[in-house]
Amino acid sequence: MKQHVRMLLGLAFLATVAACNKSDDVRPSGPKIHIAKPEQTIAVGQELELKPEITQDAGIAFRWTLNGEPVGDKATYTFKPRAHGDYKITFAASTPNGKDSAVYNITVLGQYANGVLVLNEGWFGTQTGSVWFYKYGADTLVPTVYAAMNPGRQLGGLMNTLQYGAIHNGKLYLVVKAGGPLVVTDASTLVETGRVENAASGKAMSFVGLDATRGLIGADDGIYPVNLTSLAIGSKITGVSGAIGNMVKSGNYVFAHSNNDGMIVLNATTYAVVDKPFKATVGFVTGKNGRIYGAKDSLLMSVHPTTFAKDSVKMPFASVNPFGAWRSVQMASSTVNDHIFIIQPAANWQYGTKLYRYIVGNAASLATPFITLPAGQYFYGSGVNYDHHTDELVITTINGPYTGSENRVLFYNAQTGALKKTIRYDGWYFPAMTVIQP
Repeated sequence: MKQHVRMLLGLAFLATVAACNKSDDVRPSGPKIHIAKPEQTIAVGQELELKPEITQDAGIAFRWTLNGEPVGDKATYTFKPRAHGDYKITFAASTPNGKDSAVYNITVLGQYANGVLVLNEGWFGTQTGSVWFYKYGADTLVPTVYAAMNPGRQLGGLMNTLQYGAIHNGKLYLVVKAGGPLVVTDASTLVETGRVENAASGKAMSFVGLDATRGLIGADDGIYPVNLTSLAIGSKITGVSGAIGNMVKSGNYVFAHSNNDGMIVLNATTYAVVDKPFKATVGFVTGKNGRIYGAKDSLLMSVHPTTFAKDSVKMPFASVNPFGAWRSVQMASSTVNDHIFIIQPAANWQYGTKLYRYIVGNAASLATPFITLPAGQYFYGSGVNYDHHTDELVITTINGPYTGSENRVLFYNAQTGALKKTIRYDGWYFPAMTVIQP
């Protein structure tokens, strides 16, 4: 019996020694990193403090790199971008026992990318045009943002009118009417990158981008090609004459609003005139269904983008030719629904107060106004734009049927027509149009 007990005690001792030896062989692990939000978006001018979670807090070496370049050796890092773009920030933690790393992918927007640009004509003979900015969620506009980013530069002279703007390939193209320049800026920072003085012999009115290197300028006497790299303006396109307003590109065609011919369709490669589908009074916008919309007198017209087949629906009012004192078309289209929005002009060249919505295929949707402005306000400039980021109609008004010094930007729910927000700014600014970021 004693011998049996001694054997059991011996085995227990050996098991204990083995267990201790096994425990001694386990080495401490290295640090582990966890980041809650690896993908983030901020704007130039903002700061972002990065604070990853780490399983250990002693004896660790830290390393931060920004696009491969060392930028820090602490447990946290504050990112202060100076330019917009995409950034890769890597955080590494190491000890003699191991290491771990994690990556933040940060998108930095330009300071004017997260909102709506408001273009003001200016007070003819007294004050030049200007660009203001509405930041999403704000209750005020940031004034004169183009001037702030381009000290000493102006959008034309006192006798010119800032009338049109469009974003193409990351650039904002501003057309200053009545002898002014074509001004090009970065679309998100508004820093000027080029200009053409007295564009199209001082007759420029509108712009459309075609591809990375080509665009077209609509002018008081026709259409001119422009090289977007050099900003050299070519000779006037053959077969097009008279004033040209809004232009839209669809596929390999450009649909231009001509005072002489209504809708003109150009081949976007050769610039040859392909068709003249109808004598448009106003136009154009591209519907969600791809058709090109305009109006002829009291008909809301649409054209197929490749066959040019026409369709129409009766409106309870007649459209009015905008040429003479041209402003961008008072129409907009939804990207969520097949909805087309058009402003009813008032009598005797007064500015209107009613906007209609056409639900494609439903003629009865035009029976009554979708939006009637608050008392004492009148559409001015292009008057309406659709913001695809928020599904809102962005409307510009003044406080008189012919003129006014109270300017407003109104935001309406594009589904219900409910007014969501109004921002007022006073002065003889005359809002020409709004520009929505792509």
